[in-house]
Amino acid sequence: MKMFCSWRHMPAEKFFNHKKGFTLIELAFVLVIVGILVGMGAEILPMLVKQSKLKESRLMVREAKTAITGYALATGRLPCASSSTDGSENSGTYRGYLPYATLGISGSDAYLSTLFYAVDPYLTGTATTEEFKTALSELITGTHSPAVTCDSGNIQAAFVVISPGKNIRADAPNDDNNNGTVTTADNNQFEKPGAPETASYDDILDAVSLTYLYGRLE
Repeated sequence: MKMFCSWRHMPAEKFFNHKKGFTLIELAFVLVIVGILVGMGAEILPMLVKQSKLKESRLMVREAKTAITGYALATGRLPCASSSTDGSENSGTYRGYLPYATLGISGSDAYLSTLFYAVDPYLTGTATTEEFKTALSELITGTHSPAVTCDSGNIQAAFVVISPGKNIRADAPNDDNNNGTVTTADNNQFEKPGAPETASYDDILDAVSLTYLYGRLE
């Protein structure tokens, strides 16, 4: 007995009628869904990129802070700042760019801006860890006046590291003369570490206090 597939004997018009396509309503529904997803992506993607760059910049600032602390513990002094973006330490410069070449680290944030750095001058001239510890003690007790403060003077810092953030310029109070950089023309008063972003401030600042650094030498 020979067996035949039923579709071989089905009239062509009947065969094609069995292959249903999308109706206009179904196509419209799909297009609406696609439009919603595309719209959501257009809103969410920039936010995700911003969060990623913020996280990366915070990490770079934190790594710089750790490298500077390690440098101080190893050499008995804090490095001076760099007067340019080449990252080389310049003696006598206490506010400027991060001396990343001296530290042997990367000196840029996620926006490819060179990090800024400010240091208490009294902590750059010591030669041993004992001298460094004594200098810290004198700053803490007020025997010698601290030069770097954060949060309106509430934090006495040994040094600060700053990423200028998305707008690629330092903001007040980190920048005092509104030129977008941290230089010797600015004072030694800085924003609170971890201060939230506002319409006029998006810097990412971290600092090491005098007491913390002194505790690392105990």
